[in-house]
Amino acid sequence: MVDINTAMAAAATERRSRGSGDKERKKSRSGADLGIEPFDPSKHVAKEKADTASMWMVMGISLIVSLVMRYIAMPGAQDNPDMLWFLPVMGIFLLPSLHRAIMPPHFVEHYTKGTWFKASFLHIFTWLAITFLLTNAPFGDIVAPQIDEGWGMIDGEEGNWNYSSSKKGAITLETGYDSGAFIVFAFADNFDASKATYSYSFDGQAVENNWSSIEVLDANALDKVRSHKDLDVPVALEIPSGLEAGEYEFKVEVSEDGDPWTNTRTITMKIVVKEPVVEE
Repeated sequence: MVDINTAMAAAATERRSRGSGDKERKKSRSGADLGIEPFDPSKHVAKEKADTASMWMVMGISLIVSLVMRYIAMPGAQDNPDMLWFLPVMGIFLLPSLHRAIMPPHFVEHYTKGTWFKASFLHIFTWLAITFLLTNAPFGDIVAPQIDEGWGMIDGEEGNWNYSSSKKGAITLETGYDSGAFIVFAFADNFDASKATYSYSFDGQAVENNWSSIEVLDANALDKVRSHKDLDVPVALEIPSGLEAGEYEFKVEVSEDGDPWTNTRTITMKIVVKEPVVEE
């Protein structure tokens, strides 16, 4: 015989045991019970095709934008360089509309905010890469020749030149310095530096490049500032003798017929003349 209380307790225990087993089975089960969407292979393939089509469309748009900006906009935009980056960057806001206008509906239905985010980055980096390629040699030249290995001063004589490198954009001398000192440097370019036009001045007065007269005596005199001797343009500017204490400037104006515009550069080199320190 089993009394009523014992039977009810046994039934309650069985229900609890059965409920715990159901929970364990649900925990080990994948799918909707765990909030995971069922995998649909055909939908996945369709989305991958839509994303691939989006990628190629964005790269094509970026290529067209790069070509238009390089060969149509750049030749007339030297005075308004901000336009060259503003218009391509603003193009990211047109990408959703272009997708909806160009892509078939069965591709568009797979596009989300994530698609526009990825497309925006792809557009910007593709445009930058192509623009960099088209504005540098051999397709373009937008930078004037620049000083190759820094600049400094040589003094002395043939075969025994003393070289002093500039510090903080200046060369320092003491009054009564020896004559025959030259500011020396060399220009290099991604095309041909010799085709540019150079003008030199000292405190507003035009001066000449004295390299040819030094080269006759010592072709290696400027080796400290030259790393591309077969391509560069060496320059030696004589420092006038007898300068009083003060600051003076050599200025170099560079002009080059680049592609797509004229490239210019101004370089200023300072000469500081000081009174000698008298030891007490």
